Amino acid sequence: MQGGRLKYPDHFSRPAARAGRTGQPCHRAVMLPHTMTDHSNASSSSASQTPRAAPHWDLDMHTGTPCLHVQGDWTVQNGGMAPFPTDGLNQTHQGQTLQIDTTGLQQWDSAFITFLWDVKQAAGHAGLTFDPTHLPEPAQRLLALLPEQPAAKPAGPGPKPPLLERVGDITLNTLTETGTVAELAEETTKGALKTVTGKSGMRLKDLATDIWNAGPSALLIVGVVNFLVGAILAFVGLVELRRFAAEIYVANLVGIACAREISAIMTAIIMAGRTGGAYAARISTMLGNEEIDALQVFGIPVSTYILLPSILSLALMMPLLYLYGTLIAILGGFVVAMSMMSVSAIGYWTTTFDGVALHEFVFGFVKSFFFASFIALAACRVGLKAGRSAADVGIAATRAVVIGIVGIIAMDAVFAVIANALDI
Repeated sequence: MQGGRLKYPDHFSRPAARAGRTGQPCHRAVMLPHTMTDHSNASSSSASQTPRAAPHWDLDMHTGTPCLHVQGDWTVQNGGMAPFPTDGLNQTHQGQTLQIDTTGLQQWDSAFITFLWDVKQAAGHAGLTFDPTHLPEPAQRLLALLPEQPAAKPAGPGPKPPLLERVGDITLNTLTETGTVAELAEETTKGALKTVTGKSGMRLKDLATDIWNAGPSALLIVGVVNFLVGAILAFVGLVELRRFAAEIYVANLVGIACAREISAIMTAIIMAGRTGGAYAARISTMLGNEEIDALQVFGIPVSTYILLPSILSLALMMPLLYLYGTLIAILGGFVVAMSMMSVSAIGYWTTTFDGVALHEFVFGFVKSFFFASFIALAACRVGLKAGRSAADVGIAATRAVVIGIVGIIAMDAVFAVIANALDI
């Protein structure tokens, strides 16, 4: 401490002390057009006439009121990004007012604002009042935009709860979601029954649009996938059955496998990725745009106005798509069989119709209805519980597809057990 002034050479270069400075009160900032500007880019003529001085500051304590003198060119390019030391105001007394003298300030940019914010934080920790009135007006406005205190560091992850507690949380969450989906299914069923009397609150235009999107628009992809699956089954079956001279039974293999299992599962997986993901994305987008909130404010039930057309259309179209996919899969097997077998087309179709009983189609038809209901309910539920950001839309769509596919496989296993118990 020399002459009542704390000097911090720190990382900045310091010019020689000005004569007559010690003992003088803190000067008010003077706006000099050729030495101080509120922009980081000055004109080329001014930059060539004014030499760039290194950023420099010192603290004057002689008058009893701490005054921070700021001099030089405070820009990022000139090295003005170093922070103010946290102990730079330790020699001051609480309750005083810290003033800023910018008489010697030349060009400045965001580096100067960052330095002032550090000074303000240090003044608050030292019990001082930060006085920004002597700063340039643009600097005052920019400084006012910054928060009073720095953002708190996020708390680290706490200790993991015990295993039983985690299992209990998962169980409770699963039961809660099951109850919510069951309640949603109940409301949808009631709305579907009221549709017959025209009192469900659902617009027929929305139902027709969803039926088109879930039915005729999906014919191409469903047909292509099932045709290829039927062809693959016929090819693999022919390779194996040829060893036992039982090639003709490939018609039974393709017909029963597609009617009972393959076509229903493949069609459901396609619709889960195509339509279920679209439902979740659409509802989560409406949630982010506050359209769902607007419907609730007006007293319009979301379950009948938004969800019922989606669920009902998919539940109606999926069984029909299953029948269509089964026929296309059998056609795919027929094409491969005709190219690899020496059998007539009439003989192949006769074997298929004789080997595939009607109850196989009924069983697959019923499964397709339940698959469709599960896909639609899960997708709508995922969309309703999604976040409101753009990223949450993609997350909701992905989650709906994953839940739909996993649920389809699990439900098919349950149906297999039921079919075995009923000897179907």
